[in-house]
Amino acid sequence: MKFRINREEFINILSDFSLILKENPIKPIIAGLKIEATKKNIVFTGTCLESNLIKVIEGKVEEEGIVVVKSQLILEYVKLLDEEEIEIYLKDNSLVVHQGEFIVLDDNIYPVILKEEFTTITTINAKLFCEALEKCKFCAYQTSDNLALNCIKVLFNKASMEFIASDSYRLAYFKENNESNEEKEYSIPLDSINSFTKIIKDVDMDMVIGYSNKHLIFVWGDTYYSTRTIDLAFPNFRQILDFNSFDKNMEFNTDELKSSLKKVITVAKTSYEAKYGAIFDFKNNILTIQSHSGKGKISQKVNMIKSGENFKGSLNTKFLLEFLNNISKNTMVEGVNASSMFRITEYDNPNYIYILMPLALKG
Repeated sequence: MKFRINREEFINILSDFSLILKENPIKPIIAGLKIEATKKNIVFTGTCLESNLIKVIEGKVEEEGIVVVKSQLILEYVKLLDEEEIEIYLKDNSLVVHQGEFIVLDDNIYPVILKEEFTTITTINAKLFCEALEKCKFCAYQTSDNLALNCIKVLFNKASMEFIASDSYRLAYFKENNESNEEKEYSIPLDSINSFTKIIKDVDMDMVIGYSNKHLIFVWGDTYYSTRTIDLAFPNFRQILDFNSFDKNMEFNTDELKSSLKKVITVAKTSYEAKYGAIFDFKNNILTIQSHSGKGKISQKVNMIKSGENFKGSLNTKFLLEFLNNISKNTMVEGVNASSMFRITEYDNPNYIYILMPLALKG
């Protein structure tokens, strides 16, 4: 095998694959990147068994061949080179990259990863899809011990797409207007979401989304990405979103509220009773946020426009700030009492809703 490739393009490819390739003590070979040079192009393939990534590019192929290598060390080395184009070839049991030599793995035991035939659901700008996932992924259950919630639920409707995530203490919902050929719904694992969003965050082009018998599939440019989905039942989020008995409404300048929350978090994060917990006192046109721990106490005042009676509640300040980091207009907060859920939205944006359950109010 022997070919030449643009250094920057090679760096971008290796960087994308570094997001899905993981060490696996049971099947060590899947930590490797498969590179296949053919007469017409160069094919890069990687998998973690949960998701697959295939990139096909044009290159100056002098000799065909297949090799499987650990790509992380190669990436670090190639970043240090100055050449615009680098030569890569197989020599004995090593892959020569410029003047560096890297050990190859046994390509005969590498799993067969192929592009599957799929049915198209929709086409959407990749960057828009990434932004929609980012608006919800912080809210998903963060570890795999609760698989039903360790995901983002995506609904493909005739005229829209809906994204939902929840860790049982909160729920994020976002709707993007986009037509689909079929009505489908899938729960995408958070591990796949985390790598996928990093791969497509700067991809400003149309992306085709489809499905096969085993995977949800995304195709854009020269790239093919597939992921398994989770079959476990997702909570009835419609019932939560349909709750409409809020009788207290508050509006805040988002930057001012974020600034106060960040100050309160410096103390709230050290609380043993309720980590990140704080008392929110909604009184007249001022919100007072208070928190204390064995290491200190803090109080912050925030201006607001309020309708409804004064009341208090206890909320997780970190959870609230994570939502505010995703909006730019004013923050709208709706509540009932200290023991009922809060609904938080962005001003004049009915397509992005955050439900936050209160903490136990003490004192």
